[in-house]
Amino acid sequence: MVNKDTLVLLLKRNGVSDLKVVEGIEVTEENFIFALNQNKIKVDEHFFIELASILDLPFLSKKEVQDRFNLAAALPYRFQKENLILPLEVTDDRATIVTANPLNKSALKLLRTLLRNKRIELYVASIEAVEGAIEKVYRDIHRNRALWDLYYRNPDESAYQVLYPWQRYLVIVSSLLMLVLAIINYPASFILAFSLINMMYIFVNPLKFYISFKGLYGSHRTRNITKEDVENLDEDSLPIYTILVPVYKEAKMLPNILLNILNMDYPKEKLDVKILIEEGDEETLKVAEKLGLFGEPEVIPSNMSKEEYRRLLRAFDLIIVPEADIRTKPRACNYGLLRARGQYCVIYDAEDNPEPDQLKKAVVAFSRTEKDCVCLQSRLNFYNPNENILTKWFSLEYSYWYDYYLEGLDRVDAPIPLGGTSNHFRTKQLRELGSWDPYNVTEDADLGIRISRRNLKTAMLNSYTYEEANSRLWNWIRQRSRWYKGHIQTYLVHMRHPKRLISEMGLRKFLLFQLTFGGNIFLPLINPLLWAVTILTLLVPGIFDFLFFYPIIYICMFNLLVGNLVQILLYMVPSISRKSYSQVLLAFTMPIYWVLISIGAWRGALQLITKPFYWEKTSHGISKDFTDDKTVETRKLEDLSLRTGQNGSKKLLALYILGGIVFTKVFYDLFTRSLNLSNRFWSTPLTNPLLLLWAVIIAFFCVELLVLLKKSVFSS
Repeated sequence: MVNKDTLVLLLKRNGVSDLKVVEGIEVTEENFIFALNQNKIKVDEHFFIELASILDLPFLSKKEVQDRFNLAAALPYRFQKENLILPLEVTDDRATIVTANPLNKSALKLLRTLLRNKRIELYVASIEAVEGAIEKVYRDIHRNRALWDLYYRNPDESAYQVLYPWQRYLVIVSSLLMLVLAIINYPASFILAFSLINMMYIFVNPLKFYISFKGLYGSHRTRNITKEDVENLDEDSLPIYTILVPVYKEAKMLPNILLNILNMDYPKEKLDVKILIEEGDEETLKVAEKLGLFGEPEVIPSNMSKEEYRRLLRAFDLIIVPEADIRTKPRACNYGLLRARGQYCVIYDAEDNPEPDQLKKAVVAFSRTEKDCVCLQSRLNFYNPNENILTKWFSLEYSYWYDYYLEGLDRVDAPIPLGGTSNHFRTKQLRELGSWDPYNVTEDADLGIRISRRNLKTAMLNSYTYEEANSRLWNWIRQRSRWYKGHIQTYLVHMRHPKRLISEMGLRKFLLFQLTFGGNIFLPLINPLLWAVTILTLLVPGIFDFLFFYPIIYICMFNLLVGNLVQILLYMVPSISRKSYSQVLLAFTMPIYWVLISIGAWRGALQLITKPFYWEKTSHGISKDFTDDKTVETRKLEDLSLRTGQNGSKKLLALYILGGIVFTKVFYDLFTRSLNLSNRFWSTPLTNPLLLLWAVIIAFFCVELLVLLKKSVFSS
C-alpha cells in the first residue's frame, strides 16, 4: 500500500530535500506527483523505478518510451499533459499505457471510459520521459496547426496569398492607364489624381470627425466596471484565465513579465500563463532557465521568498515554439492557444504593465455581455510618454485612438481593428473564429474585422495597459512599417470578394469599413503628394493653377485648413481631459509626426512586395526609464478620466481655439495669394463657402467640447 508518507520517504531517499510543496493537507497520494510537477521539482528517474517496484508495475526508461510510443495523438493533448499519461499501443481488447502518476485513480478511471473499457496494461516512467514523448508528438501537430489551421479552414481569410488574381490585374491595369494618360496629357492625369484624392478626403475627414465626437461620450458597449463590481467577485468561482505572452529576443523583459503577473489581482492558482519563446532564441531561454521557468530558479526578480516565488511559478508554462517557414507573433499565439486551459484568454506583450484588476474587470464584463460579444479591448497608453518629443507624439496619438476614436467606432457600429495587446477573448469562440492569421503581421486588426464579418461584437473595457513608447526614431519607423504592411494585408484579404463582404457586413458597415479602415491605410500613403503640391504652390505661385478650378478649389481649401485644424483640435481633447496642458500646444506640431507616419507607411507598403510575411521586431526595454528591477507604477483609471476642475481651463481653451483661428487665417491668406485668387470674391465672408464651412465645423466642435467639459472638467 502506497500512501503519502511512503512517497515522501522515496523523495528523501532520492535526494529531494525541499519538501514544503508536498507537506500541505491539500496534497494527497493521488495528486502528489502532480504537485511535484506543478512546482517544477526535478525528480530523479530512480524515484519512479522504486515507485514501480512498490506497485509491482513494469518500468520503462526514457529511451524505451521514445522507442515504443506512436499513438500519442490518440488521446486529447490536455488529458495527457495534465495527467502524465501516454498510450503506447491499442488493440481491439487491450491498451498499453505508460504514466508518471500511476496513483491517479480518477484519471485512470476516465481513461478506461475513453478506451471503451479495454483491458489496460500499465507501465511507469519518469515525468521527463512522459512529457518528452507527448511534446515530441504534439510539437509537430501543433506547429502545423498553428501555421495552417486558418488557411485550411477558409483560405479566403488567410494572408498567405498577398493578392488574388483580379486584385493583381486591377493594380496593373490602373497603373498602366494612369501612365498612358500621363504620357498623352500629363495635366489631365494630374487633375484626375488630385481630384480623386481630395474627394476621398472630403468623405473620410467629416466621418472621422463625427466618429471622434461620438467617442467623446463613450461607447454604448463600453463595460465601465467599477471597483465595487470587482470587490463583489467571489474568487473561488473565478474561471481559469489564460495569458499568452509571446516573446522573441526579450531576455531583458522576462523579469518584467514575472513581476507584472505577480501584481495581477487574480488568484495565481487560476492563472494559466503561457510564455511563448521561439526555438533558437538561446539568450531568452537562458534567462528563463535562471528565473526558474523550467528547473530550479537561480535568480528571484523581487524581494519574494523562495516559497512565494515558487508558488508564483506554478502559474507559468514555458512553451518553446518550434521553427517554421515564418516567425511571427500570431503563429506563436496560435501555438500557445492550442495548449490553453482558460475559459478566457488575453494577450500581453513582454513590456506590458496592465492594471492589476484588469482580468477581474474582464470577467465581470463578459458576464454582463451577450454571448455574441467575443472580445474586450482594453485601452492602451504608455508609462514613458514624456521621454522625448517622439514619445509625446506617440502618447497623443494613442490617447486619441483608444480613448475616443475606437469608442466612436463602437457607437457607429463600425468594424473595430483590435490593438496588438490586451485583447480579452472567450477562448472557445476565438478557436471557432480560426484564431489568428500567422501570415498577417497585424493579426489583431485582421481578427477585429473577422469578428465584425461574423456579426459578433467587440466591446471596450475601462482598464488600461501601459506599454513602453518607442523612444528611438528608427525603432518607431520599423514598428510603424509593420503596422501599415499588416493593415494593407488585412484590407486586401477582406476585399477579395467585395460582394460577399457586403452580404456579411451589410452595406452600411461595408462603407464604414472603406472610409475608416481603408481611409486610415491609404491617406498616409498619398499625403506626401498633397504636401508637395502645397509647398510648391507657396514657393512658386501659379505653378499649379490648372489644378484649382471650381469646385475643387473649395474642397482643397476645406481639406487643407479645416481638415488639418480639426484633427489637431481632436488631438488636444485627451490632453485637456487629463489636464496635461503642456501637451496641448504640442498638438500643433502633429503634422511633423504625420510626416513620420507617411515614411513608415511607404516603407511598409514597399516591404509588402519584397517581404510580405517578415515580422520586423520592435526592440523593448530601451527607455531610459526602464531598468531590469523596476516595476512601473500603474496609474489609476480615474486619474486619466475627465474629472475635477482646473483654474484657467476656460481661458486656456479659448486661447487654443483663438490660436487655431489665427493659424488658419495666416495660412489661408498665404495660400490664396499664391493662387492669385480674386480678392473681391474671397474677401466677403458671406460669399466665401470655405469660411462658412469652417465656421460651422468649428462652432459645432466648440459646442460639443464645451458641453462635455461643463459636465466634467468645470464641475467639482
